Amino acid sequence: MSVAVDEVTEAALTLPGHQRAVLANTLLESLDDTVDDPTEVNAAWTSEIGSRLDDLISGRVRGVSLEEMKASIAAALAARPR
Repeated sequence: MSVAVDEVTEAALTLPGHQRAVLANTLLESLDDTVDDPTEVNAAWTSEIGSRLDDLISGRVRGVSLEEMKASIAAALAARPR
């Protein structure tokens, strides 16, 4: 990294968490040439949520408890080669 980037990074890391998050979001948005229309994004999420809810209600998928999910993740991590 250049000296300027190092200095900006060091200064940014002294900010409180919320301000770092705002800064990070601003920087990420500056890299994206296209901005998603919030209305389209909201419509897409609403459709996805509705579809998932329909799957649960119809019985096509089964929900699992937090405890089951934690156990499943722990087992998968334990089975990974190191």
